[in-house]
Amino acid sequence: MVSRRAAAAGGLALVLVTALLTWRIVTAFPGGLSGPRGEGAAVAAVASGLRVIERRSLVPPNPQRLAAAVLEAAVSSLRDPHSSYLGPAAYAALRGAAAGRYSGVGIAVVQDAAGYPVVDRVVAGSPAALAAPRGAPPGRAPGLRPGDRLLSVNGRSIVGTDGATVRALLAGPAGTEVTLRILRPARARPAAAEQLTFTMVRRVLTVSALTWRALPGGVGDIAIAAFNARTPLEMASAVRALRARHVTGMVIDLRDDPGGLVSAAEQVARYLLPGGVVAYLQPRSGVRVPLPVPRPLLPLGVPYVVLVNGYSASAAELLAAAVQDDRAAPLVGERTFGKGSVQQIFPLPGGGALKLTVAHYITPGGRDVDAVGVRPDVEVAFPRATPARLGHLATDPQLAAAVALLARKAAA
Repeated sequence: MVSRRAAAAGGLALVLVTALLTWRIVTAFPGGLSGPRGEGAAVAAVASGLRVIERRSLVPPNPQRLAAAVLEAAVSSLRDPHSSYLGPAAYAALRGAAAGRYSGVGIAVVQDAAGYPVVDRVVAGSPAALAAPRGAPPGRAPGLRPGDRLLSVNGRSIVGTDGATVRALLAGPAGTEVTLRILRPARARPAAAEQLTFTMVRRVLTVSALTWRALPGGVGDIAIAAFNARTPLEMASAVRALRARHVTGMVIDLRDDPGGLVSAAEQVARYLLPGGVVAYLQPRSGVRVPLPVPRPLLPLGVPYVVLVNGYSASAAELLAAAVQDDRAAPLVGERTFGKGSVQQIFPLPGGGALKLTVAHYITPGGRDVDAVGVRPDVEVAFPRATPARLGHLATDPQLAAAVALLARKAAA
């Protein structure tokens, strides 16, 4: 039973939601939705339908859930896989990721050729690095390891699941538990494997978006895992450190980089391009907006190679394509993912937000890479079905090809 006061309050809230949604629809379509086929009735239909639900439904509607459902349906009608309604928790997680923070367990995951999500990197000191497998004997080393195959998250099988869904399942509010079941290949016998179960508590982590190191032969290696608010500062630090080591060439590794903030990719472009534009944004109007290289710095000062693969997407593709169009450096690896669209976040009352595709990006040379990707100058496959790991020179043919290419340039 619902009290009259609660019903009245719910009805008032629903009326306000209805009014807000109607206003949003009307202002989103200047002049309304009227046209030769009478689409203007859509606005009235939405308002009328919500009033009927409020007045006649046996189950009193929850205004917050109703608003979320309407927004989710509205975005779904666009049939755009990159647009979505974000509830307050999802929007908070997105803001944290953009700032270089997230609540999770501390692993980076890629998908192998068999469809298994595989642990690619474990953050030192994270829950994933410290958790002991269930029933582990005393003295057994804790933590997940690179190469572990994820089978399930909280009992849900994730074999064949796309990377974005896996990352969403691993993330969650700090203090909540998550249980992972994994398949770990035996080190001595790769064909043998054991299943292990880990239960850990999520916490807020600050994760570097970029790692750097000096490789044998005087080559610097900068691997960019994502473009967030921390990436430009970390890029500056990496370049300074490698210059101090007098490297003769650099590898800029954009493999498995899903993208992120376009503004961060623009800032990184300062080190790779002498000027010009990083890309053009082409919104619905069709009028292209240039994204210039902001305050260009001197280039790296040494030859460099950019590594890409099928998991390099969005802002990572944008940067790789700009380097290729400028002929600043060769791209090595595999064709990129092909996400040539740009999303913008529109915060909403109540803590949620809309993530909407607002433009395609066009490369400086005029290419639209959406659903096509960027084809590297030197194609080198990576054997995902083997124990090979990204970044390990002895087992990473793409990295080895990049280093060899730099060696030939140095010898020329």
